[in-house]
Amino acid sequence: MADTISSDSLRRKSSSSSSSNDVDIVDQINGCFGRWQLRTILLIFLCKIPTAWFMACIIYTAPYPRKGELVCRPAGWNASQSQELLEEHTEINTLLSEERSTDRLFNVDVCSAYALSLTQGFVRRYGQEWNTSSRDTDSSHLPCEKVEHTTAYKSLITQFDLICSRRVLVAVTQSFHALGALVGGLLAYKALSSISPRRLMLYGMLGQIFCGNLTGLVDTYQLHVYFRCLTSVFCAFMYTAGQFILNDITSGQARILVITLSELFWSIGLILLPAISIYFDDWSYLYVAISSSLFILVWLHRWIADAPRWLLRHQRIEEALRELLESATYNGRKVPLTLDVQLTIYAKDLESKDQKKRSYCGIWDGETKRSQLIYIHCIWACALVLYNIILLMIRTLGSAQVHVNTAALGFAEMVGVFVGLYFILYTRRHWRWAGNLMIVAGICTYFVWLLPETARNSRRVGLELFFWLLLKFANSASIAVLTTCTGEMVSAEKRVFFLLSVITFSRLCLVFSPLLTTLVVIHPLVPITIIATLGWIYGLALRRLNRYYWNTEQPHIDHVPTPNTYRRNSALILRRRSSTSSEVSGFSNELLSNFEHNLAVSIADIWHINFNPINELEEIELNEKAVKSRSLETV
Repeated sequence: MADTISSDSLRRKSSSSSSSNDVDIVDQINGCFGRWQLRTILLIFLCKIPTAWFMACIIYTAPYPRKGELVCRPAGWNASQSQELLEEHTEINTLLSEERSTDRLFNVDVCSAYALSLTQGFVRRYGQEWNTSSRDTDSSHLPCEKVEHTTAYKSLITQFDLICSRRVLVAVTQSFHALGALVGGLLAYKALSSISPRRLMLYGMLGQIFCGNLTGLVDTYQLHVYFRCLTSVFCAFMYTAGQFILNDITSGQARILVITLSELFWSIGLILLPAISIYFDDWSYLYVAISSSLFILVWLHRWIADAPRWLLRHQRIEEALRELLESATYNGRKVPLTLDVQLTIYAKDLESKDQKKRSYCGIWDGETKRSQLIYIHCIWACALVLYNIILLMIRTLGSAQVHVNTAALGFAEMVGVFVGLYFILYTRRHWRWAGNLMIVAGICTYFVWLLPETARNSRRVGLELFFWLLLKFANSASIAVLTTCTGEMVSAEKRVFFLLSVITFSRLCLVFSPLLTTLVVIHPLVPITIIATLGWIYGLALRRLNRYYWNTEQPHIDHVPTPNTYRRNSALILRRRSSTSSEVSGFSNELLSNFEHNLAVSIADIWHINFNPINELEEIELNEKAVKSRSLETV
């Protein structure tokens, strides 16, 4: 009975103190950042590297073939043709292939090469025109009966014969990866209601190992697409749960830094992927290597902390207490003697908050303008589409430089992340700056049409790569701002549904975006023109959001005064001070001199001294009285 009374009194005392101070007990123990958080953060960041590998490995598992690696053999359309005519057709086909100046033109025309050579061979042999109409000539393209592969690298294209009319299936492969991310995000949100984030991360790792290996080992295209989608589901489990833990164990400015810099490890994955692909000359081995690397992370999983608030929300107080005690030990922070009681009270508060009915429709209740919500949905969709398409289209610049080009994209993305972080921390109008950067990058990309039509050598690839890097850099900076600042548009209780809505819509658009890569058959520069247009359009939308949201904690930067302005206004302030200094004339000259030397004002005061002289004078008088009182105490 005595224990019950004492615990009740402690509970009331703790509740009254917590309500008066309004301090989160988890933040009080963990702090904003420390050694305990750093260990978990680094391990979660490492989990993003194999996920980035699996997302971008389509660059190396389905590269565009080089000129001469695919040989189109004629179909047996007429059995009475002699061997002489067949050899003649083959010779003309070879000459036409040599005339093509770039790999890209070869990739587009390989499927109709024999039809063209057949027409010219007939004219050469019989001296008659087959058909002089250009319309009929274009429609006379005949598909190859057989395409022989002479490349040493076994890719998806050679394994499943994804050429000619089946080339679109390469984009379908990546579309199913995006579909898996969409489904995985929704399933992860549902699973977090009963499975802890740390456990869900482990399930994601094991699932990616199992399904990722099967993705590379199956021998049919349908199974490959199925397991690629399933592996993407487990990837979504892993990074969704990891993001949940990062949000829970950090706070304040440290949370901004952690969430923004988490995008950095996607870039590191892009930089490391070319190094991995160099050692594997088969797409199956590349999938196995990427998926098997997660065995290391499964072993390191034991040192990943769980989310304390999730444990408290599900009344697992003992596990939450264990996590917080470990945090206090590593971070060297003090622990309340009634921590278990405070955790019990806090768990009940979290449970009562969760019992309040909330729905998705609540974010459209008018508290935030619906036009702004529509803008942010479209912005997110465009940003993720650009992120995905830029990676896929790097294959079109040629397979000879694909390793260097991929690493260059990774470095451009890293620079963009740091620029986005600068916008977030040190500018008031981060939405506007991100929008301006995206508008400039999108409009400048149109200059790619001014490049001369030359052979696809290193110089031409480098010039075209510059525009891809510019888009990648600007888009990464915008994504950093979106990832960190989107939640500020709604209240805290609506934030989960709002972020879920935004990310789900963007992933839905991402499902269809890989089909843009097939537009290269119309013109090689059509895809980059489309994504550049999307870029400056969503840059305008970012500028429009800037009207309503900005960093109020960042002070407004005044204009830098010139030396003459500084001397004139500072002299004015000193004259006003001297007119009221008679009260301190009785002090020693040394004390008065120190008083004058220590008088300092802000740059804003220097600029506004001419506009508010009365207020400035009153403020100076108050400062002088405070200094005088301190001087009297010293005397």
